[in-house]
Amino acid sequence: MKKELFRNKNLVIILISQLIFQLALWIGLIGNLQFLQKNVDSHLLQAIFLVVGSLFSVLIGPYAGRIIDGVAKKKILFLVGIMRMISVSFMFIALATDSVWWMLAYSIGVSCSASFFEPALQATIAQVTDEKHLVTANSLNLNIVTLSRIFGATLGGVILTLTSLLSLYSIAFGAFLFVFLITFLLDIKNDSGLVRKEKKKIEFREIFPIISEQFDIKMILFLSIIPMIFIAGFNLFIVEISTIQNNPSIKGILYAVEGISLILSSTIVNQLIRNKKHVPFLLVSTFLIVLVQFLLSFSSMPVFSIIAFCLFGFSYGIFNPIANTFSQETVPKEYHGRFFAFKGMIERTIMQVAMVTIGLLLDVLGFNKVVITFGSFSFILVLIFTIIYFGKERLKKNSENSSTSFTE
Repeated sequence: MKKELFRNKNLVIILISQLIFQLALWIGLIGNLQFLQKNVDSHLLQAIFLVVGSLFSVLIGPYAGRIIDGVAKKKILFLVGIMRMISVSFMFIALATDSVWWMLAYSIGVSCSASFFEPALQATIAQVTDEKHLVTANSLNLNIVTLSRIFGATLGGVILTLTSLLSLYSIAFGAFLFVFLITFLLDIKNDSGLVRKEKKKIEFREIFPIISEQFDIKMILFLSIIPMIFIAGFNLFIVEISTIQNNPSIKGILYAVEGISLILSSTIVNQLIRNKKHVPFLLVSTFLIVLVQFLLSFSSMPVFSIIAFCLFGFSYGIFNPIANTFSQETVPKEYHGRFFAFKGMIERTIMQVAMVTIGLLLDVLGFNKVVITFGSFSFILVLIFTIIYFGKERLKKNSENSSTSFTE
């Protein structure tokens, strides 16, 4: 199956684009941190400058979704490539003038480009990949994002030790230019804008009836809150655990076991769910993430923290590809851009709110009470949707049995 996927030229180009983009994004983030540390003394102001870009990406989400559904995906990727290169040009001005405002323009530009790129990427994966290979394609995409997170930050740090910020952003510009150029190689059939072909005005709000009519899609959006909360507090949790254990080296171990287990689980997820319903696996993986939150309350013992982060990586490696695949298969293709833009808006908003909330609660309640509180909230949320889902399945089965009996 993997060989067949890698013969799919369009998919290979998309995954390479994701890899280079994510690496350049993390390299740029390390550069931003260095630039802010040099030019801004206040930690609060540093945090605000880092968050503003994400805020703009949420605000632009509805517009991005409408454009993606009405314009050819290849054209969207072209425009995104140009937007990225212009954004890096802002950073060159920032370096020349020591102006944090030009750095802010760079952050906003890159974040807004991601608002177009990620939904367009999800829509394009569904468009160029056979349905039977969709889970594997989404798993590969998740693996690329994970590996880029692990190696991109490390690569950025290495570049800074060897050379200057100017060289770092020059490398990022070169990476974005490469992604722009390989976009010319895409050859996507029927890529003229699914809705635009019908001469129909595209409204972002049209996605809401589609979501409200399908319980499973609403459930996925709500369940996505649980891993997003954990991811938002990921770095804060690791810092707290290293403090509790008085062991700085545990940080690297936790990052490593989470990344490795995520890659392993997302690699085998297609074999796990073959010819089986997707939703029960989503519910089980979310229950495991709830268990992770409770396990963290025993983080004074290193083995429990290692098991918790390993289990989170394993669970999220199952949850993410299945959730994306189920959404791609269930939501009509002409709404993919708007749906994934909306999903991205929710996730970014939750990430920012949860990050601030977790930081505040860690100061007020302490680590153990925070993880138990979020664990309890997550457990109640998963339990409610599990009861509703299996209740609906039972009613559906009884209705089918009644219809069969009546026919006989």
